[in-house]
Amino acid sequence: MSQKTQHIPIQNIDPSPFQKRQYFDEEKIRLLAKSIQKDNLIQPIIVRPKNTRFELIAGERRLRAVKNYTNINKIEAKIIKVNDLTARRIAAAENLQRENYSVIETIEAIVDIVDAELIENKDYAALDNSPEKRVRKLLSQLDSVRRNEHRKYQRSSDSKKMSHKFVGQVEKIFQNLPKPLEWRSFFNHDLSLLTDICNEIKEISDKNQLNKSKIRTLLDIKKESKNAFQYIINANTSDTENKEAQQKKMNKMK
Repeated sequence: MSQKTQHIPIQNIDPSPFQKRQYFDEEKIRLLAKSIQKDNLIQPIIVRPKNTRFELIAGERRLRAVKNYTNINKIEAKIIKVNDLTARRIAAAENLQRENYSVIETIEAIVDIVDAELIENKDYAALDNSPEKRVRKLLSQLDSVRRNEHRKYQRSSDSKKMSHKFVGQVEKIFQNLPKPLEWRSFFNHDLSLLTDICNEIKEISDKNQLNKSKIRTLLDIKKESKNAFQYIINANTSDTENKEAQQKKMNKMK
């Protein structure tokens, strides 16, 4: 993988197609911009050449900070020549190492890493048409095989084939995560959060850095009382709109 570092015009950088994160705390972005102006960019962003332009791979917050809150026209970037799959792997791994990632975003990043590592296998790719569903189906099959072995049930030939082919790879992927994780624990305790929540809960989780317990509480409230759940959604939306309005006002006063 060839690479070089140079300063490139911000206007020549396009967003990453692999960025799943939708919410960015503008106050923290603004503070990051102040830090960059004072101490320069500590770590360059990562981009790849794309036709006559560049495509961002990693460093979304740094690029937003410089672009939206400074007068800097060029940014230091590490330029690497990689294909889509490698770019996706790098983006997912970089996202997972972020300290302020929400629970749901962390789960999404792990799913993306697993999917990117296995997607070139035809048997895995044929499981479904989305990363979340493919990972869920694979881990479900592996977990089922494990449970059947524990109970000494007879396994089907297809199950044996899937287990033999993928369990070692899956264990290695989870062991090599920035924070190693046991795949069975991820499947049984984390993955369901991603597949069960609605967009409203995901948005609240991302904005407020909710932990797993709070997310499950919101899921329970939604099941038990639609009115109570809607009240929480409306309250959170109003609070966010007020903060954004105040931030825009401060920006105009600069």
